[in-house]
Amino acid sequence: MINKLKTFYQKHYIYLLSFFIPFTIITFYFGYRNMFPFGNSSILTVDLGQQYIDFFAYFRRTLLNHNFSEILYSFSNGYGGEMIGIWAYYLMSPLNLILLIFPAKFINAAVLLITIIKYALSGLTFSIFLKNQKVKNNILIITLSIAYSMNGWMIANQLNIMWLDGVILLPLIIMGIDKILNNKTVTLFIVSYSGIIIINYYIAYMISIFIAIYVIFSLYIKHINFKSTLIKFGKITTSIIVSILLSSFILIPNLIELKSGKASYTLLNMKTTIEYNPLFMITKLFNGSFNFSQMPSGYPNIFVGSIAIVGFLAYFGISSIGLKKKIAVLVVTTFLLFSMVFQPLDLIWHALQFPIWYPYRFSFIVCFWIIYIAAIGLNNLGNTIKIKTIIVSALIIIPAFIYTAIEINKFNYMNITKYLISLSFIAISFLIIHLSNKRSIYYFICLLIISVGDMGMNMFTSLNSISYVSNDDYIRYTSLLNSHIDPIKKSDSSFYRISKDFYRTRDDSIESNFFGGSAFSSTIQKDTTDFNSNIGSAYTSGSIDYSNGTLITDSMLNFKYFINTSTLRHQYSMIQKSSNRNDILKHDLQRIDVFQTYKSNSNLPVIYSTSSKVFSSINAIDPIDYQNKMVKNISLNNTTVFKDINQYTITSQNTNKITSINNQVIKKNNLLKEAVITISYNGQKNKVPYLLIPSNMNQNNASITMNNEELYLPDKFDSSFVVSLPNNKRNQIKIKLNTNQLFTGNFKLVNLNFKTYLNDTKYIRDQNNHINFKNNTFKTDIITTNKNNSISTSIPYSSGWHLTIDGKNYPIKKIDNQFIGADNLTSGNHKLVLSFYPSGLNLGVIISLITLIILIIIWMLRHKKRES
Repeated sequence: MINKLKTFYQKHYIYLLSFFIPFTIITFYFGYRNMFPFGNSSILTVDLGQQYIDFFAYFRRTLLNHNFSEILYSFSNGYGGEMIGIWAYYLMSPLNLILLIFPAKFINAAVLLITIIKYALSGLTFSIFLKNQKVKNNILIITLSIAYSMNGWMIANQLNIMWLDGVILLPLIIMGIDKILNNKTVTLFIVSYSGIIIINYYIAYMISIFIAIYVIFSLYIKHINFKSTLIKFGKITTSIIVSILLSSFILIPNLIELKSGKASYTLLNMKTTIEYNPLFMITKLFNGSFNFSQMPSGYPNIFVGSIAIVGFLAYFGISSIGLKKKIAVLVVTTFLLFSMVFQPLDLIWHALQFPIWYPYRFSFIVCFWIIYIAAIGLNNLGNTIKIKTIIVSALIIIPAFIYTAIEINKFNYMNITKYLISLSFIAISFLIIHLSNKRSIYYFICLLIISVGDMGMNMFTSLNSISYVSNDDYIRYTSLLNSHIDPIKKSDSSFYRISKDFYRTRDDSIESNFFGGSAFSSTIQKDTTDFNSNIGSAYTSGSIDYSNGTLITDSMLNFKYFINTSTLRHQYSMIQKSSNRNDILKHDLQRIDVFQTYKSNSNLPVIYSTSSKVFSSINAIDPIDYQNKMVKNISLNNTTVFKDINQYTITSQNTNKITSINNQVIKKNNLLKEAVITISYNGQKNKVPYLLIPSNMNQNNASITMNNEELYLPDKFDSSFVVSLPNNKRNQIKIKLNTNQLFTGNFKLVNLNFKTYLNDTKYIRDQNNHINFKNNTFKTDIITTNKNNSISTSIPYSSGWHLTIDGKNYPIKKIDNQFIGADNLTSGNHKLVLSFYPSGLNLGVIISLITLIILIIIWMLRHKKRES
């Protein structure tokens, strides 16, 4: 047994070390940071803690509980949404199956292990690639594989765990292209390229651009005739098409979903601008050139280590490499670097959409290219000292260090310590590479040691500037939330939604498996964010949050339960308070721990009959007007339920005098002193007050308190925001200016006559529809009359929903450009079935299966031919 292991190691030690050295370095660092299971910290930070961990919990729960309908659609995704896009963007990595092995309370350990393995696998695949590229020295292969697996992009984007598979598969994809160009099998390319399309289409798109660049580059430098060039190009094109067809089962339904989601934000008008001084990019080649501020907006993460930099520059001084190849490499390098400063190219790499956080997401391709060229350079570097090469390299490196030293204070991620560390690594690498005996084993061992030290130090200095969430905090919050959600679900089997005035993430509902109204993902539908904007709930292009609904939207969107807390933030650091729901009126109060759970008696059913007015388009001037018109469209009367409060007084401190709060410019009198305006109003019996806050009055511009208590608002919101107010006898709203001048816009107080709303919608609540919901299918009996011959729902519209009435297919219409409806039903009793199945899924599966069957037949025929 020992001899077999020894033989296996001797035969495969290049790959084993390329895998386990990064694995060990990363594990050591995470252990040093006390990440669970090594301590009480966790790998959760930024989007990994605010999005992805919730999707991983959903992934684990869905597969282990065999909730296969949840794979296609979930009402935990905002108000309800397709899940194919979530799977295609976040969850298709085969390594996610590791999540199924770990208990739920160890999910952070599972994610940590997946992250470490992805680092290690990228080192392994790059070593396979370099071996195929005929890099002679095995230790050099290991050295550069470590540089690739721990490059600056990997360190900066390790939290974007779903993108890391692209770094793993890129070397295999390029290796597959080389095999095709060398008249070998297409299998590796088809398998690896299909793999990245299935795992993450977004990263696959970027790799596809590089495939085109690499194919043109390779065909140019190879001395082949025009006919052979066409044949090879045709083979690659055919292989790309086959790969796309193989991945159609997830690609086609996802593309259909994207049309109404992320693709809606595509920019077609580009500005031909340079985004920053290209010289700034030099600093990103320095050790530790990353910190938190580089996440939302920064420069490309292209750190590759000193060995790769010196090797890359050395490539251009090697006489055995032809001028044609050097020019081609220089052209590709220039194009890649220019792509990271020239806005139109940057946009093209990002599918014509500006990234929200994590800029220059394609820079992993630049890292691959630099290290790949460095490998060729170091592989072909002769044992004689090349003075010309040394001088040319020095004339590039020395000015770069001088420039960085002069401008170092411009970059908050740089300091003198990092500068000296980089200088030391570059100087040592330069001397060893250019002046050492290239035939000595000690030369290659020195390169390996430098690479381990350089890449490890970069990880240490870069990630030490990032804070992580405590594992205990995450587990406690999740357990606490579940302890309140689970009793509701056990006691009430009907269809309803749950809202709350706090959150850990906007995806709490996905993590804890309840129907809510908040979501944060890159696949959210534009119609959903538009609807949230219309009703005055916070949203961005990638998220919605329902924590500040009104009694009207609660009722119409079927929010039956509301979970409230006032003191929890001080006891649980993970919890963020998000709204003040002073408007909750009639309820059955349930107290568990520090939570209060409210049950509403006014929520409308998820499906009900109403008049055709519900299909009337709404043109509203603000969210209050929009909600008024929503009510008019479903009610028996044409009553306005929200009305402006005009009886209030305004006092000012250090501002110009104003008599109204609407569309006013408030200016500080003394710019050095605090400026506050106070709005006083009296509560009215049987009325529910609300405040409409325009987006320009966010927390950056103004601090608003209500009766001396903080008014919880998002730091930033993209449209007007509706907030409920207390209805005490006397109330005061104080607005403290955080700027010297503030425009109030459509800032106003309104009262809701909720009793009128209840009377006008009583006919809906009285409908006894016996709604049954299971496996993404609603079944119900509906009674219609001549006046109420339409169907309204609070189910978000999607092309995947299919309606049958009395056993016959029936067309679906949109309500408020968001929800499902149907009209022109005949009077009487009807059996309604509304079911979901993603558009394009069957077509995609059929295409993938046919393609796979054809490939198997071709392989069998060729195998049979070889045997005969």
